[in-house]
Amino acid sequence: MNVLTTRVENVSVYRRGAEVIRRGTAQLSEGTQKLYVLGLTQSARLDTVRLFSSDGIKCTNQRFETYGDNLDEKESDALQRQIDEIERQIGIREMQIDMWKSNGDFTNRSAQSPSEVQEYIEKLPERIESLYGQILEGKKKKDELEKQKEEALKKEELPAVIVDITTERTGSCPFELRYFDDAAEWSPVYEMYTDGEGPVDVRLKAKITEHTGEDWLGVSVSLFTGNPASGSTLPELGPVYLDFRTEQPMLRMNAFMGAGAAPRAGMMKAQSFETEEAMEAPMMAMASADMRIVTDDAEVSDDDTMTEYIIPGKRDILDNYDGTVADLQSYQIPAKYEVAAAPSADTRAFLTARVRTEDIPFTTRVNAGVFLRDKYLGTVSVDPDLTKEEIVITLGEEERIKLSRKEVSRKASNAFLKGLRTVDHVFETRITNISGSEMTVKLSDQVPVSREKDITVEVKELSGMEMDDKTGIVTGSFSVPGGQTLVKELSYKVSWPKDKKLNETKSASGTRRCPSCGSVVTGRFCPVCGSLVD
Repeated sequence: MNVLTTRVENVSVYRRGAEVIRRGTAQLSEGTQKLYVLGLTQSARLDTVRLFSSDGIKCTNQRFETYGDNLDEKESDALQRQIDEIERQIGIREMQIDMWKSNGDFTNRSAQSPSEVQEYIEKLPERIESLYGQILEGKKKKDELEKQKEEALKKEELPAVIVDITTERTGSCPFELRYFDDAAEWSPVYEMYTDGEGPVDVRLKAKITEHTGEDWLGVSVSLFTGNPASGSTLPELGPVYLDFRTEQPMLRMNAFMGAGAAPRAGMMKAQSFETEEAMEAPMMAMASADMRIVTDDAEVSDDDTMTEYIIPGKRDILDNYDGTVADLQSYQIPAKYEVAAAPSADTRAFLTARVRTEDIPFTTRVNAGVFLRDKYLGTVSVDPDLTKEEIVITLGEEERIKLSRKEVSRKASNAFLKGLRTVDHVFETRITNISGSEMTVKLSDQVPVSREKDITVEVKELSGMEMDDKTGIVTGSFSVPGGQTLVKELSYKVSWPKDKKLNETKSASGTRRCPSCGSVVTGRFCPVCGSLVD
């Protein structure tokens, strides 16, 4: 059997799956011969397999079979015979030990002279120790053969490409095997480094993992930001209708999932096809590049559909491992830093960076590890909201600022002539700077907002802060000298008809509510009353 063994040389890893390029050399003789090409994995998609060689080599009748089914003698069987022989030898040594031990009992035996008995007793430990050593070596060799057998069984169960090769010359010939493997992927990893003064250094890395059943050792790696989409179709839009909501009965739904699967090793003999063209024409790359730029980390190639990162050097990517991390690119983002706090929700102060949305190198929400002066602070979620000119990135807790907020006064009264009940609220916020230098703190607080005309809110004291009348959010920036405490007061009065009960509802950050009925709104119209919400 003429067997071509290949090894992985290049991998192009997509967000899901990878194109694998393997190479090997086969010894060919003039004429037509059958060639078994090894290297395919169980997760390889057989419909993507292509074989390439040099000019003058013709390939016909390409098909797939399980490699072990065509062997005159399987390697696993030969290894099993060696294991059986070792087990037999171990059994013999164990019998010899038992015999030596039993023969060492000279009770009721008078045929041996005292000198023979003494010699036997003196040599017994050495002989038994030697036998135990042989057993130990045998078991060690057996364990090694068991591992080899396990690997041989995996190899024999793998698919193999069988082709008929026709050539007019004799000698060594190089071959290249390409296919798409579903058991590999990569995901972006973002890290943000800052000293709290200069630009934010955003570093993009890649975590590459593969579960193909083999280690990729010393391979060239390229990463693509998308997935092959030759089978995708452009979605068609239908009309959107608006009408009044009606109550519908609850229906019990059953969900079904179906997925196509590539042929596996046990179904490899169902199809064969001609592949003469594949041996003569180079295969087109899964993504072509029109522009290339060089960075300090990885070479970047952009085309109309996705970006390719070409990792420098060679990489080892191990099977079933947590992954290999590769540096891709670094970006410098100008930032304005400030210490911010909202003590009505959290009494901690936070160091934040205000950056322009257009400067952020990614367009979707990502999680990024934050390092302040090379100290890891944790992970933050960064959402580049394209509807805003700037976004605020929370870098971590600012431990040099301590805050407290409490309601120092609440005074209720009744206005009998007007039929109203009133409550005066007074809140006090204390900002303490425990550092030795002056720090500026952006303080946020809030005043309740009325959604009813009969409920009035009268602001009495803001301590130099400004209020958004629509949301009731109060903000202000204050300089706090080192080692000192700044006190800010917020007070307001709420009035409402005394025959009604007042309800206070806190909405989540960013939640929009209908001004007519108060329902949560995610679009332009209220889902309950249908009112237009700006």
